[in-house]
Amino acid sequence: MSITQRHLPWRLLIAGLVGLIASAGLAAPASAAPQAPIITSEDFPEGPGDVPVPMVGEIGAFNITTADADIESYLVDFMKDDKGRIKVVLDSLSAPLELSYMPITEGSDVLTVRAINTAGEAKEATYIFSVSAKDPVGAWALDEPAGSSAVMEANGDNLGTVLPGVTLGVDGPGGATAATFDGSKHAYIDTADKGLLRSDEGFAVSAWVRIADLSRDQVAVSLADKEESGFALGYRSLSASSGEWSFWTTDAESAPSAEWRVSGGSVRAGTSDEWVHLVGVYNQVDQSMSLYVNGTAVGSTVRGTVWNATCDVQIGRARAAGEWSMQWNGDIAEAKVFDRYVAAGEAAAIGVHRLFQRQGYWQFSSAPEALSPEYTGGQDVRLHGDAAILVEEDPFFGPFPISGAGHLLLDGDGDFAALGTVPVDTSGSFSMTALVLPAQLSQDMTVFSISGEHRPLAEVRYDAADGAWELVLAKSDSSDAETVSVTSPRSPDTWSAQGIAVVFDGALGEWTLYVGGSQNGVSISDEEIESWTATSGIEIGRTSADDAGTAYFNGGIDEFRVYSGAISDYYLNALSMAGTEMPNL
Repeated sequence: MSITQRHLPWRLLIAGLVGLIASAGLAAPASAAPQAPIITSEDFPEGPGDVPVPMVGEIGAFNITTADADIESYLVDFMKDDKGRIKVVLDSLSAPLELSYMPITEGSDVLTVRAINTAGEAKEATYIFSVSAKDPVGAWALDEPAGSSAVMEANGDNLGTVLPGVTLGVDGPGGATAATFDGSKHAYIDTADKGLLRSDEGFAVSAWVRIADLSRDQVAVSLADKEESGFALGYRSLSASSGEWSFWTTDAESAPSAEWRVSGGSVRAGTSDEWVHLVGVYNQVDQSMSLYVNGTAVGSTVRGTVWNATCDVQIGRARAAGEWSMQWNGDIAEAKVFDRYVAAGEAAAIGVHRLFQRQGYWQFSSAPEALSPEYTGGQDVRLHGDAAILVEEDPFFGPFPISGAGHLLLDGDGDFAALGTVPVDTSGSFSMTALVLPAQLSQDMTVFSISGEHRPLAEVRYDAADGAWELVLAKSDSSDAETVSVTSPRSPDTWSAQGIAVVFDGALGEWTLYVGGSQNGVSISDEEIESWTATSGIEIGRTSADDAGTAYFNGGIDEFRVYSGAISDYYLNALSMAGTEMPNL
């Protein structure tokens, strides 16, 4: 919110007359209680309205005036911003006030203004208005069939010409189709319309991407000009086999001497074949540039200079020093541009496709011949030692399973369960979750570990010395490998089952341990470990290194799940709840 005060001569004249009366020795009339201030706006019409105005991410104005001559200040407050009530002292009594405001969420909002006079008396007015978010000014799904010579824009009036280095009809995110780009000089899509948006005002750009060549910088979407691109969204190479996602612009439209860039996330050989959703945003209010990777903000910077690119949107390349370059090698889907600011919540919602898929679910409700079945008929979990399935014996006095009809029961003395193979590629993004209920907290115990040939890649365990759940990661598959760990702030307990999850998000380059839902996550950067592929299976209830088992679990484990990809906060929270099996998740 910004504030401008405008001065009107007649209001100054009234204030001057009051001063003359006082200086002449005549008593000025006592201040009357103020009237409610008057709030008007052409940008934000008053009332909830059947059709909210499309002003999310746009800057509009409110005008505040008063019928009183002695208003000294206003207290202003927008219900949906995070600034709280702000006091504005007027330059002169009762001067008109202009408030600039940019809403960032859809729905009804309320502006409250309190007028305060020179005697300290106050009167308040409220103004209710409703806003919506305008659609992107350019949206190319890139879902046309193979052989198409053009791609359709959602509004139907800005076709993109497909060049020979682009093939349509390949598999896209979430079952959609996409376009693949071969990285040659003809690997781009040229859209027709110029001037869709201004790069010197608030804007946003997004796309789903996969990248094949990690050795050079590449651009997924850009806005062209004669010499330079007004902005570019894509990939920045850090080595022949690694890089990061990036959003940038130059400091001038010709002969630039600097650039404003924000980069983040992680790209390397193990994760480069995963679909990633990128959103780049420029906020003209504070001149910040932000980058979101799969809905998560990975960085921001302040743009030092602004200029407007006047040409068209390019998909798969950018303009630099008057030449086309940085052609994309990989896949792109659903490229979009917005002529307005896009806030964090909306940036997360633009990418609608799910990035994860369940690869295994074990309910531990039964174990005929010591084999507990996978829900859809996949590989069984084998029980070892005295491991058993606890089932409800009495509906009133128990014992009661953690969820459903039973749970895995271990006594901490040589019992465990195991999968012979790992259902996912652990060098890429994946997630594992379980419900746990320790019987005691006096000894080290492992919930599950992902086994390599010589030692586990990852262990989720209880550390008795620290009295905490922790995630331990090994930097290599060797007996003496260095490890890194992170400890959950959520305390273990023995009276109520807790949901535990480990998520490796390759796009962000982070391992995260969650206990009790998404609000309790603690992370380790993948730079500290460089994830490797564990192929020797999963052990539930113990850790083993070179075939020697340790840290046997004492208590119950239930609802063990494995997903390819990083699961969402909704799933993390739902799967942390005990009591009811949820086979649809």
